[in-house]
Amino acid sequence: MLETLLASETTGDLLVLFHRNPGLIDTLDSIARRIGRTGNSIEEDVRGLVNLGILKTRRIGRSEVLLLDRARDREVLDAVAKHLRNLEGVEKIDNIKF
Repeated sequence: MLETLLASETTGDLLVLFHRNPGLIDTLDSIARRIGRTGNSIEEDVRGLVNLGILKTRRIGRSEVLLLDRARDREVLDAVAKHLRNLEGVEKIDNIKF
């Protein structure tokens, strides 16, 4: 899971975009433009986030759109926080709220 989340700068940009705009529903190309990239260049990163369940795809008319799965995103954030708490030699992360 962490491997996918830390896969690239683009993955980070996508996560920031959707966390700042949790109600965002848009096409791959439009999302790519929002982060200054092309649709083709973000496909692999989007696929990784879809496979994790953080992003979902839906068909609206003829378009396929992406949106944040808030419940799954919360689960992933909680799992990452739990993993970080359990790392040996790392200070406890008790008061982090996502």
